[in-house]
Amino acid sequence: MTHRELAAQCFNTAWDLIEKPVRTPEEIDQMVDLAHASRWHWTQARDCTPLNLAVAAWQLSRVYALAGVPSEATRHAQASLQLCEAHGLPPFYEAYAYEALARAAQDGERDQYLAAARDLAPRVEKERDRALLLKDLDDIANVGPLTPSS
Repeated sequence: MTHRELAAQCFNTAWDLIEKPVRTPEEIDQMVDLAHASRWHWTQARDCTPLNLAVAAWQLSRVYALAGVPSEATRHAQASLQLCEAHGLPPFYEAYAYEALARAAQDGERDQYLAAARDLAPRVEKERDRALLLKDLDDIANVGPLTPSS
């Protein structure tokens, strides 16, 4: 298998765990490990692009949010946003970087990040992608802030 294939396999397996409604502590550890492995394999692939790394950082933020580690969720969301801005990535990815920041936010910044993502939504070209983004933003708006795990 190539690094590209391993990156995709790790990403998809982590995504399966993200989609589970309930995860065991072992599954949470596995989800985090898989997201890190996916990102690492991308860094080893010859055809790695800033988009690949932005998506990997977004997934890391998501798994850390689910694991209840807001500081790491924020750090990876910021990395995703920086890659999007530095490389002029499409609005869909930049909006999801803000989605990740909103998901990780501990204070009043959540509404600011949700607004930034919503502002980008009209620029998302594919209707299906725009609908998915708006649904995810609504889901975040309807739950309380992320609390650190003990």
